[in-house]
Amino acid sequence: MKHSYKRKLSPERETFREVADKMLIPVVELDLDFILQYANPAATSLLRLDEAKLSKGAHVDSLVIPEQHALVHEGLNQLREGAAPTSISLRVITANGIAIPSQVYADTITTDSEVTGYVAYIVDLSRREVAEEKILSRKEILEFMVDYYSFSGIIIVNDNYKFEYVNDKLCDILGRLRNEIIGHDFREFLHPSSVEIVSDRYRRRQQGETVPSVYELQVVRKDGEVRDIRMNVGSFRGRDGKIRTVAQLLDITDELRSAHALQASEYRYRSLVETMDSGLSVDNGDGKMVIVNEALCHMLGYSSPAELIGHPITEILHGWTENHVHEKVQARKEGKIEHYEAQLNHKKGTVVPVVVSASPVVNRDGEYTGSMAVFTDISDLKKAEAEIHFLLDLLLHDVGNQLQLILAGGDFLETDSPPEQIIRSKRYIMDGALRCLELIQKVRRAEEAKSEPLAPVHLRSVVEAESELLFKQRGVRPDIREMTRDVVVYADQALSQLVWNLLENAVIHNPKEDSEKMVKVSGKYSGKTYTLTVADNGPGIPDRKKHDLFDPTRRYGGVGLHLVRRLSEKYSNAHPKVRDRVEGHPEEGLCIDIQFEIAKEKS
Repeated sequence: MKHSYKRKLSPERETFREVADKMLIPVVELDLDFILQYANPAATSLLRLDEAKLSKGAHVDSLVIPEQHALVHEGLNQLREGAAPTSISLRVITANGIAIPSQVYADTITTDSEVTGYVAYIVDLSRREVAEEKILSRKEILEFMVDYYSFSGIIIVNDNYKFEYVNDKLCDILGRLRNEIIGHDFREFLHPSSVEIVSDRYRRRQQGETVPSVYELQVVRKDGEVRDIRMNVGSFRGRDGKIRTVAQLLDITDELRSAHALQASEYRYRSLVETMDSGLSVDNGDGKMVIVNEALCHMLGYSSPAELIGHPITEILHGWTENHVHEKVQARKEGKIEHYEAQLNHKKGTVVPVVVSASPVVNRDGEYTGSMAVFTDISDLKKAEAEIHFLLDLLLHDVGNQLQLILAGGDFLETDSPPEQIIRSKRYIMDGALRCLELIQKVRRAEEAKSEPLAPVHLRSVVEAESELLFKQRGVRPDIREMTRDVVVYADQALSQLVWNLLENAVIHNPKEDSEKMVKVSGKYSGKTYTLTVADNGPGIPDRKKHDLFDPTRRYGGVGLHLVRRLSEKYSNAHPKVRDRVEGHPEEGLCIDIQFEIAKEKS
């Protein structure tokens, strides 16, 4: 335990020293010769004093650095002469020679109105000095970093629009030296498009209003180049009471250019995806669709990509098993690009034939993240292929039959054949040849009808002409009294072939005698369409076979009904309708309805 040193104690000082002994601040007493008379425990600890040194009579000069001896003597003498007590900064010396920065407050000791000595209170400033040194050191480091190593420009603007401080980075941004910026109005360096907004917010900030602290602007470099800047700005009130603006400026020109380039690239990509005729989908590693374009939605009957995104790709692939999907995924992971035919499920339950171009999708690290598929609708191609095969089979079948008839007629042509047989043989040959020519002509007309544009046609005039021809060739006159007299529909030159084939089929497939055969033509309006109906009193068709009458793969009615189907689809985009002439009694005959779009109705 440390003790105070007391020399020549006097009763009047006893109470003071008992209190000082308990004080944490160092306290010492000196006599008029500046000799140490008392030191409390805090003082003996700070100054490293011991009994031996104190008993010899330590002089005040041994307690301070030599450079301050005169200062101490002068101060103590002034106190003795009546000067007001004051404090002084000294460096006191410990017993082991260490100088400690201190603040010392001194006063006189008075006994019976006579100065008998001095009392001093010592405040150790060494910790404060260390802290100040650290602060100054850190301040220097901070200023160095802000000036030379900051990635953003730093500015301080006074209350008169002028720069008070700029760092090195801000000089780089503006392409100017500090002396070309400090003291200048900041508006000099702004692009004209940014002057108004920056100035307005500066003024409002000076007035204490709350304005956005982060916004973008443009500055003009010394060489005239325009740079894009993102600024984070605030304000503070200085010691002089004036408001200053401090801001951090980041050059984002390259960032914006990259962003614009990316946006342009994304726009081109999206434009390509959205305007391409083929359907496109991108699925992730789990096989779920994450991108779908409008073309694929239209192809499959969906109204928007949202109906497909998030769903497994297998939902639109018709007939694919899990093993099939697994094989394709493995192929994509191996980097394979494939082209193959498939079928997609339409929303209405039908299938759409497509050619698929599938390729893997990888990230920047080359890792597989999914696959991309482009679907090209080949419905028309498949339809054309089927039609070509149908026509080929039909021609081979029908022309083959007629060739058999021609061959049969040729077998009867012998040199010694009777005249009647020769005439009959010639008839077989001529009928077969004419029938072949007729088949070829129908096929040609069916193909020509594909490209001929539709135009207004007077329907009844065509029906009247074909009815008269039927009577001349087949001996049956159709009843057209219930048909609308004046109706104009959209059709082409092949309309007569459509009507003729309907009328002819109603006669040639009726086993009754010509006098008993009945063909009736009628029609009715329904909104913007007109339905032409051809009815007969033939044997009719069972319900199970009605749907197949115009099926090209069944070849009912040969080329004639094929032509009727093709023209009906062209005129109204609708298939011919087959029904009983008397509902529920197919044996009473057949009705075929053909729909037309009305061009103009005559009164």
